[in-house]
Amino acid sequence: MNISSLRSTLFALSLAATPVFLPAADKAPAPTVPAATPAPATMELPKMEITTQRVKKIDKEIKHLDKLIAREKNKIKPTDLDKTLNNGMVSKAAAIFGGNSADHMSIVAASRVMLLEQERDVLEAMKRPATLDELKMMEAQIEELRITRRNLDDASKQR
Repeated sequence: MNISSLRSTLFALSLAATPVFLPAADKAPAPTVPAATPAPATMELPKMEITTQRVKKIDKEIKHLDKLIAREKNKIKPTDLDKTLNNGMVSKAAAIFGGNSADHMSIVAASRVMLLEQERDVLEAMKRPATLDELKMMEAQIEELRITRRNLDDASKQR
């Protein structure tokens, strides 16, 4: 097949693919469409403004939490001096003065690190909440985590 016959074939195909316009009298009547059911009412979601000021405030809190986490991670492993001064025998005798053993304090520090990391995760999620209810729930969760963290040292509140 040569190029000129190929061109003529393509031209014939393009003519066959073009629509044919008929006079208005020759047209078939348009099909009737049954009456559509009314569309359900649209639901408007509550508006949530995400401003740079709010996001910057959250970022500042996250940065502060990262510093606290780093500080608490250093306290997880007690030093030799701390083990000597706060060993189990001495801490039992000094319990009336509120002393705790080094092992107990390392467990408290590990718990505090876990709570701080959870708080950081919730703050990260607060940057992009879906609804106002979720935002309020996250704020309540942060307040609960902070109260729990504050009460770690107070033995009477742990019971």
